[in-house]
Amino acid sequence: MLHYAMKELLKRSKLYLLNVMVIGLVTLMVITLNCLGAAYKEASRLPFDDIRGTIIIQRNGNVPENISGVLLSCSLAPIHQEVISRISKIDDVRDLSTALSLWVFDEEHFKRVLGVNWSDNFGKKLASKLIEGSIPKTDREVLAEKTYAKKNALEIGRKIDISGQQFTVAGFIGTAGNEVVASDIYFNLREAQEMAYQSKNLQEVEAFDKTDVNIVFIDAAYPNVAAVTQQIKQIVTSDESKAGKTPLGQTIGNYTIYTPESFESQISAVFRISDKLIWIISLVIFVGSALIVARNTIHNILERRREFGIMKAVGFRSRDIMREVSIETFIQVLVGFVIGLILSASAIVALAHTTISIAIPWELSPYPHFLLANPNEANVAQTHLLPIKLELLYVLSSFLIILVIGLITSFLGTWQINRLKPMEVMRYE
Repeated sequence: MLHYAMKELLKRSKLYLLNVMVIGLVTLMVITLNCLGAAYKEASRLPFDDIRGTIIIQRNGNVPENISGVLLSCSLAPIHQEVISRISKIDDVRDLSTALSLWVFDEEHFKRVLGVNWSDNFGKKLASKLIEGSIPKTDREVLAEKTYAKKNALEIGRKIDISGQQFTVAGFIGTAGNEVVASDIYFNLREAQEMAYQSKNLQEVEAFDKTDVNIVFIDAAYPNVAAVTQQIKQIVTSDESKAGKTPLGQTIGNYTIYTPESFESQISAVFRISDKLIWIISLVIFVGSALIVARNTIHNILERRREFGIMKAVGFRSRDIMREVSIETFIQVLVGFVIGLILSASAIVALAHTTISIAIPWELSPYPHFLLANPNEANVAQTHLLPIKLELLYVLSSFLIILVIGLITSFLGTWQINRLKPMEVMRYE
């Protein structure tokens, strides 16, 4: 049967070529689209690699009237330890880190300051970027970002004045300048909290306690991020106070919770594709291809009805002929699938060399717009290679779709063959 089926396919190659091409195209579209959708979700997680977490929490605050001295950056409000403690007790929270982001408007020049706990996950991630010197061992030591240090001629061991206090530069941190949370100077968290607590201008805007922070990093397993986020929202709702709007339109007192989903809308538009759209496109492709293959198969069977009529007349049973047609169909499906799989792999390799841009919300890496000649310079974006790869799950699912198309084709073939009556076929042929 297999030998006969191969001879028939080769003899009528032009008749079956369309089926093979359609099946290859379906395989290419289904695999590539689904892998692209998975890559899109994976890309939204890339900004979180800087922090060893999956959730970032901030709280919107009031706008200061006096822009001088030490202030909480970009009008962020303090997050109290009571709230942090309740969040840390959520079952799926694997780790919790905190930081304090400050703006320091000194007479000499502006500085971004970040208070860090070097022993938590976020602090360890920063420590891994140390390129020279050592992590601060005392509250009077700080780290400087390499570009900022070069611009201001800072050296290890040199004194630097911050808000009227002297600190020693203990080392330099090498950053790309587009991290989710960036800064010029890195303090021990305790010293940053003390500086914020002592700031009269800051206290006039927001009541700040010595243990408060304004950024919280949560590490939760990706499958549980949505559930953890929902529980966090329930905790912080009772802590929200609504008293107007920030300059960016957020309600003062409300919490902002960033997850990988928050970054999906920030990815280059050309690569945005939703799960719903993928399913719709896949369904259209499936129905369209099934109709094309079925129509072509019926047409081929009708052209061979004299052959099938003779086979029945000499003793072939319908199931024998059906077995022959099924083998032919399976060979078409297999060849088409292999061609589509090769094309999909080639397309994915090509896409893997393309870059995507992910815009970082200004509130996460803030810089005062009014200090820049071009306010657009405050906007930060990350560039990554598209994290696309050939997924076994989508290879198998596309094969199942192709197999279903083959089964539909076989059913229609059976229906047509069973309708053939040898005497009528021989009479009119």
